[in-house]
Amino acid sequence: MKKNIRFLLFFLVIGLLLSWPIHTLVTKLGRPAEVQQLAELDEIAHRFLLAAKKGDVEDAQQQILLLAEKFPKQKLPQTLRIESLNAVTQSILAARNNLNSKSISEQQLLWDATRVRVVVDALTHDHQPMWRGYYSSFSSQLHDLLLAAVERDYAHFREQFEENSRLYLAIRPAMTIHVAEGQLKRMDAAYDAISKEIRNSKIEWNQVRSYLRELQASTQTAFIGEDRSTLASLIMSDSPAGMMLSVLTAVVMALGYVAWKKYKGQFRTVS
Repeated sequence: MKKNIRFLLFFLVIGLLLSWPIHTLVTKLGRPAEVQQLAELDEIAHRFLLAAKKGDVEDAQQQILLLAEKFPKQKLPQTLRIESLNAVTQSILAARNNLNSKSISEQQLLWDATRVRVVVDALTHDHQPMWRGYYSSFSSQLHDLLLAAVERDYAHFREQFEENSRLYLAIRPAMTIHVAEGQLKRMDAAYDAISKEIRNSKIEWNQVRSYLRELQASTQTAFIGEDRSTLASLIMSDSPAGMMLSVLTAVVMALGYVAWKKYKGQFRTVS
């Protein structure tokens, strides 16, 4: 019995280890040409961001020029909205134009590269786009803004608001691909209202807090959307993690069955 269990464990573990590479190979072989091209664009955008992080302006310029050359030839998903197409195009063009300027700062280069990286990623990763990973930072900034508004700390509020606005503008092009247009308009309206209010000679902090609460609600809806459990996301058919989870489930069920049979046999022996 113990020998059978060891063999069973051995083959199931081998199956578990092979599930990921097999899934990757099958996925690549089954990709349509346009999906493979999108993956190539994603890799170029990734190299662009790496170059920006290193401060390598020359390499960054080469990558953005390559991206600007290839993107117009790319066959895009039919469900892409015109606004989303414009957002991707403008992000790439703005980064290219800024890099043509000799006076571009490292901060501006990194911001441009982040915006391009995130928006191109959104084209290729429909289920888990990179921009959703900014939710924690985004919500933390909004919480700090609300505290500053309660304390009526104008200097801190303005600094935090500018930082949060830059983050929003960096990921907004990517958000247009997955978030409903009406939802984005509500977020835009909240930002505009706050921006106008803090420029007044006398700030109505109660109104600012109201706008912030609206923005928090819109942000949660945009980033999280409908309530989906982590397990449901993992067991999606196109997820490598889902395959591994399935194999693990099979291992547990098989071991449970063997243990039950062994227990049943011992029980009969005792009887």
